[in-house]
Amino acid sequence: MIEIESKFGFPLFTREKNNIYLGNHKKLIISDIWSFWDYIIKKTNYEREFMHSLLEQSKNFYTAAENSPIKSRPLLYYYSFLNLAKVAINLDKRYGMTNYLHGISENHQGKFLNSEIKIVKKKNNVKNVSCELMESLDGTLLASDLTLNVKKYLAHCVGIHRAYCEIYKSDEIFFRLENYKILRDGKDFYFRAKVIANDENIDLIRPLGYNIIEDNNEFLWEESISTTSYSATRNAYYQLAKQVKSKGIWYFIGNDGYKMYISKHSIYRHSPEMIIYNTMYFLGSVTRYHPYMFERLFSDKEQWLMSEFLTTQPKQFLYLLTAKILGQNVLKAYSSF
Repeated sequence: MIEIESKFGFPLFTREKNNIYLGNHKKLIISDIWSFWDYIIKKTNYEREFMHSLLEQSKNFYTAAENSPIKSRPLLYYYSFLNLAKVAINLDKRYGMTNYLHGISENHQGKFLNSEIKIVKKKNNVKNVSCELMESLDGTLLASDLTLNVKKYLAHCVGIHRAYCEIYKSDEIFFRLENYKILRDGKDFYFRAKVIANDENIDLIRPLGYNIIEDNNEFLWEESISTTSYSATRNAYYQLAKQVKSKGIWYFIGNDGYKMYISKHSIYRHSPEMIIYNTMYFLGSVTRYHPYMFERLFSDKEQWLMSEFLTTQPKQFLYLLTAKILGQNVLKAYSSF
């Protein structure tokens, strides 16, 4: 068994094929995300006027949000995300200037504990952006409406999970992955990563479908596929990544690159990008339609949690969405996450 190179954005962002070819399948280090997206649109050369208009709106809303008070940020960030989501969807699906809807609604029910969002299923006559983005980023086809409790949903936002656990006095559900490798043995390809967890938590993780083995007093998560070739083709990377992601893997960008986790929680197992996007819709909807409800909905501690979310997660969304739609690791040069 030999170790092979990690590329094609493995395992988090590997796509079956490129939406656009950039950088020989290696990681991209970017100083200006907006200029980079401008370059992508020009290189793709699809509906450039429409796509540039969406990008300009996304950038302007994002910049305005960064310089606004906390309670004014959610709606601005959401409109930024909405326009960038349309760009990403068109990069993948080429819908063009058609009828786009939010495809998501909220019901705060007077308490954050009971607050819900409903993601509307895919339709042919209109493009519901939330479910279309889920399909473009994660390959998830939403055939029926999906209702989610926002508080429970937010528990799986890995970037603020420790703050969440502190607020609600709950146990952490994520466990760090370290030292992942891609191995090849003939026509068989393996993903292997060390899981930082104790015996008790490993017993909770295994029933969720993770193949956890013990080796030299370490717990290793291992997934494998069999192929028809001895070569490490793009399809081999894609099929192995698909196998890994089907079990559930969460991530965010830290100062030293991507940090990856698995979860012992059995529900709300959505990708970080979609959790951030849909939660921002909820917060934006509250501040737009029920501004007087913000302080009523959230306790003092919960307002701190929302502040953490609004301060840290927008940048995560920008870079994670970019990486996932391109199928390559994307990092920001000389910046703190």
